[in-house]
Amino acid sequence: AQYDESEGDYELVSKFMGGLFRSEIRRSPLDVVAWYGNLVPCKYDMRLFNAINTVTYDHPDPSINTVLSSYTSTPGLANLDFVIFPPRWVPAEGTFRPPWFHRNCMSEFMGLLQGTYDAKPD
Repeated sequence: AQYDESEGDYELVSKFMGGLFRSEIRRSPLDVVAWYGNLVPCKYDMRLFNAINTVTYDHPDPSINTVLSSYTSTPGLANLDFVIFPPRWVPAEGTFRPPWFHRNCMSEFMGLLQGTYDAKPD
């Protein structure tokens, strides 16, 4: 396990009933070694996450799959984005799909929790 013991000013934003609520915390929200039982920052059944699709393009921007974000003071730049690619219908199944143009200003790490990822089935 790994944790982040950084001290400083952190902003925690939560959404409830359509409203955004802001609070400040003095330590990193990632200052945990493990989460146990119901004592977690948030609990969400990822099977309920609904991915948006589009009929104009086969591969919309991955940001539509964003579940949680930790923002920075720079607009459009996040400390961390947590995204889900749930089971979904891919209209181009069984066709040739060349790699799409992809550019970010952030590093990406991917971890598969269950099933297969359609872009990288290996």
